[in-house]
Amino acid sequence: MSSRSRPRDSIRLTGLTATGHHGVFDFEKREGQTFRVDVELTVDFRAAGRSDDLADTVSYVEIAELVQAGITGAPFDLIEALAEHLARAILRSDERIAATEVTVHKPQAPLPQSFQDVSVTARRDRADLLADPAAELAPNPAAGQTPGQDPAGAPGPEVAAVLALGSNLGESAVTLASAVTALEGTQRVRVLKQSPVARTSPVGGPADQPDFLNQVIEIATTLSPQELLRRTQAIEAEHHRARGAENGEIRWGPRTLDIDIISYGQARISSETLQVPHPRAAQRGFVLVPWTWMDPQAHLAGRPVAELARDTADFDTVQPLEHAP
Repeated sequence: MSSRSRPRDSIRLTGLTATGHHGVFDFEKREGQTFRVDVELTVDFRAAGRSDDLADTVSYVEIAELVQAGITGAPFDLIEALAEHLARAILRSDERIAATEVTVHKPQAPLPQSFQDVSVTARRDRADLLADPAAELAPNPAAGQTPGQDPAGAPGPEVAAVLALGSNLGESAVTLASAVTALEGTQRVRVLKQSPVARTSPVGGPADQPDFLNQVIEIATTLSPQELLRRTQAIEAEHHRARGAENGEIRWGPRTLDIDIISYGQARISSETLQVPHPRAAQRGFVLVPWTWMDPQAHLAGRPVAELARDTADFDTVQPLEHAP
């Protein structure tokens, strides 16, 4: 690349902070601690500077969500491995990123000496991906995580995620089965468990809409939270979901297919497009009850799902489809 065409611009995110469970010692993985990440992206945003259009530049919102998911996701022994994972994930997220510098801070590192911070910095560019596409480390196997595989052949940590599916328009049972099949056919996604289908009364929204059919599934994926969200919304669209009030959708109203991301590993994400764990899942019997059928020992935000389910207003209305009247 000539000096005239080489990207000279940068986007910086400083002090992205979240709780992670990375470290060599058992208590670090068990109790967790604060990690802080600084990211610099080398890009060319001349087009965005002229157009003032988000489509012409890299979304720092998505980069921030990717970093947060990395911090809160599957644990690594070393912050060097976390920095490597984040740098490569960032480069793979958008081909317009020519290079990135990722600094991982561990201010609560278990040192007996008085100190302010421990940090490592990874500097990677697209040539690093091409030269060594399989260099990314998987998390520590002792932490109970299984390495995944992306289409380019670069191993990354699989994350367990729970999805809730619902439908009350059209042939809903067929729609739910079709949606699960679509997820099974998605690269970098494995369907691990499926709950029985439940028939449930509508909660919120118009009172005169049909009953819903609901199902909960558990997947393992190497997709980022935003990639998984885009995939679930694409499956909704394939099943004729008209998302948003501008398309005539009524809040909590009837729909051909709804797929919610309930949890994504241990990640806590709060953005305009995605909140994980799902902010209303703990009050929804139509999510929690089928989840207990699939996994009686499941937990959500540190509480047993079975316990949460019993406290929901619609607990008694959720019935297995084959037993429903």
